[in-house]
Amino acid sequence: MFDFMYDLPEWAMFAACVLLVGGLSVTALILMIVFRRLWPPGPHAYTMVSTMLSGILLPTGIVIAFVASDIWQQDAKGRTAVEQEAIAVADTLRIAKFLPVELREQVTGILDDYIREVIEIEWPLMGDGRASQVAEDQLETLMILSVEIESGTSQLSLRRYATDIENARNQRLLVAQGRVLPTKWAALLVLLFTAACVLSELHLKHRRPLILSMALFSLGFGATLYMIASFDRPFTGTTVIEPTSLSVLLVRG
Repeated sequence: MFDFMYDLPEWAMFAACVLLVGGLSVTALILMIVFRRLWPPGPHAYTMVSTMLSGILLPTGIVIAFVASDIWQQDAKGRTAVEQEAIAVADTLRIAKFLPVELREQVTGILDDYIREVIEIEWPLMGDGRASQVAEDQLETLMILSVEIESGTSQLSLRRYATDIENARNQRLLVAQGRVLPTKWAALLVLLFTAACVLSELHLKHRRPLILSMALFSLGFGATLYMIASFDRPFTGTTVIEPTSLSVLLVRG
């Protein structure tokens, strides 16, 4: 829904989120001015609006909490998958040391190529929810080779760890493809717009409280949207999950 923001620097993304909420606030203010002229408030309007404000902020906070919780869980899953993938690669390399020289060189060569492909090619692709077909083919080659190797228990261990690599990569790619659903963004923006309407109606006759409340509303909820957006795609931005553990294995190799 906000794909354009993910190509911006982090400070620009933060500013865009604040401006987005600010735009909602200004739109709400204009709407309430027009509505007030068409339908002037009664004597008990402010009491009703004040009560309405607390009532609308509660579901807004609940929706934000649910969306943020989903995002941070996805981020944690992504980091866990990367660590599990690195551990599985390290275990495969450890098992490969006990293979005959020719087979050991084949296995380590495939793994080195796989790690380079993942770090240099697949990692940038995951920012757009895509994957590298070359990395997929390399894993398939490793699985076929592990089946063909006849070395007793080492064969079974090699196949198991190769499967662990594949499972961890699949989990990593699933996290990279995850996004906050447009319906969730829409619901959150509608709730923010409604709250801005209530704030505008509450302070419409008092310029200073109106300006301050709108500015603080835009800054506070803009920062909240920024936190959600920056963690929405854990393989982009400053919150990006780096392939550090895989890079260490490549250096050791």
